[in-house]
Amino acid sequence: MQTTEEKEFLSLYSDSKYEKPSVTVDGVIFRIFSKQSNNYRKLPQKKLQVFLTKRQYLPFKNKYSVVGTFIDLKHELNNTMKLCVKNKVGLNNYHLEQLFTFGEPARDPRTRVLSVGYMLLTNSEEKLDNGKWFDVDLIELNTKTTSNQNGYTILKRVAINLTCEDEKLENIIEINNTKNGLEETKSLEITKNELAFDHISIIYYALERLKNKLEYTDIIFNLLPKEFTLTELKQCYELILREHLLDANFRRKISKMVSPINKFDDAKGHRTSQLFIHNPNWLNVNLD
Repeated sequence: MQTTEEKEFLSLYSDSKYEKPSVTVDGVIFRIFSKQSNNYRKLPQKKLQVFLTKRQYLPFKNKYSVVGTFIDLKHELNNTMKLCVKNKVGLNNYHLEQLFTFGEPARDPRTRVLSVGYMLLTNSEEKLDNGKWFDVDLIELNTKTTSNQNGYTILKRVAINLTCEDEKLENIIEINNTKNGLEETKSLEITKNELAFDHISIIYYALERLKNKLEYTDIIFNLLPKEFTLTELKQCYELILREHLLDANFRRKISKMVSPINKFDDAKGHRTSQLFIHNPNWLNVNLD
């Protein structure tokens, strides 16, 4: 409840002396898609995909971008993002979390625009409109680490290639991580960009967030169907982490997160495997 003094202050307050930027919300929508192999004895290949739409207007007309919109001052940011993906691409079932605020002065040629980035995770059962799913391939081109008395600097150069049928969008980002005493900073520079605005940076942040959260959360189950095999789950971990996992270590890591059910997959050409579901109470399970 406002005091009388606060009410009097607000009645006289004017923000006219401050410049006002425009603000958008932009969402990176990920899914994991299984691509069937020509060899029926081989398991389907898992691909991490991002959903992009093609811009119809300037600036960056006919360039692909993530899904976004300018904010409505009447709505909370999360709700604005939810309404955006529902109305623009028909996405209804997903995990949503805020990533980072992107505010480089020249990121939008029209005016000063701040973008609140989001990551949305869905599964391959969701059918989206007005865009395309692109395979995501992140390749570390080179890394250089320099140490000093107060910390270190890590310079990394990565390529993010986005592929859909006969289209390939090649992008390169340079990342500078600097540790100076207790202060740590991170900056990105786009050196090759085939998307609109700085949306490849938003995609990179989403990839890093997803990868990091695999270590301590059950976020990956938002990308899986309700029922899955442990082999499928391991494939998804390896895809996002970009590394091979030992079976024993993997099973120990996820043992509390999953529960077996009395069903088995019937994939032709493969050994029958038991199906599992996510255990939402895994943090409270004591298997000792």
